[in-house]
Amino acid sequence: MWRRLCGLLFVFAASTAALWLLSARLSAGQARRPLRFPSDLEELRELAEALRDYERQHRGAALALFCAAYLYKQSFAIPGSSLLNVLAGALFGPWTGLVLCSALTSVGATLCYLLSGTFGKHFIISYFPDRVALLQRKVLHRIISSVCRQEPFCHRSPLWMPFSPGTRCSNCWRWLWRL
Repeated sequence: MWRRLCGLLFVFAASTAALWLLSARLSAGQARRPLRFPSDLEELRELAEALRDYERQHRGAALALFCAAYLYKQSFAIPGSSLLNVLAGALFGPWTGLVLCSALTSVGATLCYLLSGTFGKHFIISYFPDRVALLQRKVLHRIISSVCRQEPFCHRSPLWMPFSPGTRCSNCWRWLWRL
């Protein structure tokens, strides 16, 4: 269990170092100043003004830094991504910013899920076994009651629907008790 915790700390430290190295190469306008995540709208305005000139000259580097910072915040569930959404609109335009933030949010949430499954699952199960068992019972009850409500209305022809809700329940049952 401690190896998994050390692994998570290593991934966090490596990601932080990579983001720092990427941002250290970025010079904000003429003056080199350290970049940091904005915490309010005033800091966001200052950062957007500083990055606009750089973004016009080095669009690829600015895009890479923005993507890395956004994925960092999403992957480790650090609050403040909404300010980065506004920054994306200011730097890349509203439509490009929307598409970019939507894609990065999906990828970041997937990375967060994978990190929690890889490093946090056994830690939570070992320290909170009663709560995990209670949650498993609640989820299983909802799945079974959902299947019972849908089963009479399901057409069982393989051409119409290859998997019945009962199959879905069986697959979920296997997952719930595989801990």
